[in-house]
Amino acid sequence: MGESAQIWRLLPYSAAKADDELARGEALLTGMLTTGRPAVRWYGATQRALVIGSGQRLGEVDSAALRQTGVNLHRRASGGTAVLFVPGLLMQDLALPPDHPLYRTDITSSYAWLGAAWVEVLTRLGLSAVELVPVPTARTDTLATDDRVRRACFGGRSPYEVIVGGRKLVGFSQIRRRAGALFQVGLYSTWPGEALTALLRLTDEERSATSRALAARVVGLDELLPLVPEPALLMATFADVLAQQHGVMLEPVPWSDAEEAAAQSAAERYRPIDLGSF
Repeated sequence: MGESAQIWRLLPYSAAKADDELARGEALLTGMLTTGRPAVRWYGATQRALVIGSGQRLGEVDSAALRQTGVNLHRRASGGTAVLFVPGLLMQDLALPPDHPLYRTDITSSYAWLGAAWVEVLTRLGLSAVELVPVPTARTDTLATDDRVRRACFGGRSPYEVIVGGRKLVGFSQIRRRAGALFQVGLYSTWPGEALTALLRLTDEERSATSRALAARVVGLDELLPLVPEPALLMATFADVLAQQHGVMLEPVPWSDAEEAAAQSAAERYRPIDLGSF
């Protein structure tokens, strides 16, 4: 690929409803069909929403608790299990076309470069004991971890996700389409473990035990640093790491008309799930 291929598109930061933000992730894939260029976007959450994985059973969440708290339920296109969108959750979408040198046909190994980038980002921000989850460890962990803990996406450990002091800080998921791969990344400023488990279908005893287990496996930035970095600092540090490790420059650009149309079209698929349907 030529030199111009190392200039990636950087879309504007946003923080809107969960369905709109999920739809914009898919719009990045549409953008690659017309531009052929990798793209990055960052976004946050303005209100709580429970977002379950593409194959997760509705029976794992508590519809009554969702109705009582006014939390909407959505299903994303990527795998994994439940993620609670809350203010303070910083999310990143990163799209790669199939002909890019960082693209891997093997889904597991495709995360390696991204995990390494995030290790460097967090190390630069002053964190120590930052590590990637090795592939054998991830497979062993899946077999050993209680199913109720794995109902929360951050409760599981996938290859090349980022742990700090043995606790997960950065989680990954992925969507594959004809246009390429969409990597989805999330990390919390504060881990909302109790709020999340309150929305899962568990007995009171199971909920308490699951919340404690998650607290031992997941961490937010506020437990690791005296001052939580502003999102702008995380974004800028990631851009610097991309430039250093892969010779990538990020070019701020607006959403194209095709991407805006794709986001509007995809939004319907991510609308809140009818809580009376299960």
